Amino acid sequence: MKVVRNLFISLLMVTFFAAGASAAPTVKFGVPSWPGVTVKSEVACRILQAMGYETEQIVASPSIILKSMEIAELDAYLGGWTPVEDPMLDPLIEKGVIEKVVANIEEAAVGLVVPQDLYEKGIRTAEDLDANKERFGGKIYGIGAGSGINDEIEKAIKADAAGLGDWELVASSTSAMLAQAGNMMEKGDWVVFVGWQPHWMNIAHDLEYLDSETEGTSEIAGKTSIVYTVTTDEFNTDYPQAYAFLKQFVVPSQIQSDWIFSNKRDGLSPEKTAEEWLAANHDQVAKWLDGIKAIDGTPAIDAIYGN
Repeated sequence: MKVVRNLFISLLMVTFFAAGASAAPTVKFGVPSWPGVTVKSEVACRILQAMGYETEQIVASPSIILKSMEIAELDAYLGGWTPVEDPMLDPLIEKGVIEKVVANIEEAAVGLVVPQDLYEKGIRTAEDLDANKERFGGKIYGIGAGSGINDEIEKAIKADAAGLGDWELVASSTSAMLAQAGNMMEKGDWVVFVGWQPHWMNIAHDLEYLDSETEGTSEIAGKTSIVYTVTTDEFNTDYPQAYAFLKQFVVPSQIQSDWIFSNKRDGLSPEKTAEEWLAANHDQVAKWLDGIKAIDGTPAIDAIYGN
């Protein structure tokens, strides 16, 4: 697993660590390799660093992230997509080891998508796929193994839901999936793949989310989703001000789409995307930090931007 240690106090890149600061508490984030969650986690980490915390970002699949949270190796996860991740989240919530803190995005969607021209040709539901299997090559292009939506697609295939029993799920990274789908769309080939919003794919391509009413495929239909901030059950007690900030860290869908566009379409790193956005959006950051204190007791907003 890749560990990214962020050692910057603020968007001015002033070094935070001074003598005696090594004992600062460390907040560990689990980060799947999804552009929106990657940049969102970077923004949260930079704000927490300015408040006096150290941070770590551990890149892993959602399933590994949640298993690590179960044994308290990680503290927070900003990508709790529901309902597709409910089978992983709900048992841990019932055991009392994790908590859904807040819906950090309420205008999300995830499911199978096709280009708009295929939708207009009648590919509008999961049930329409198998009747056109040869045109699609019998393949559904998915994201990383262990993601909630991939698991739901696998379940549908195993159950032969909507006739998908002899279809193949091609799992790969998000970037590889979108490159493959983009090439196929450019050539006019028929393609069905996993889509979600907010994401730049919805800006770059005319996509339609498939519906479904067949038992076993409803979870892969393009329905509205909610993305939750998830922490360990002890996080509120261990880091009350960090918890209070995360509870207020609600990201408008357009802001996250802008982050993803800057990161993936403009080629800016998550660090540079976060740095430039924080420098230009004092008002939004002030909302997130309303009433929040830094570790030294000063207003958190002053720790980032100064008095």
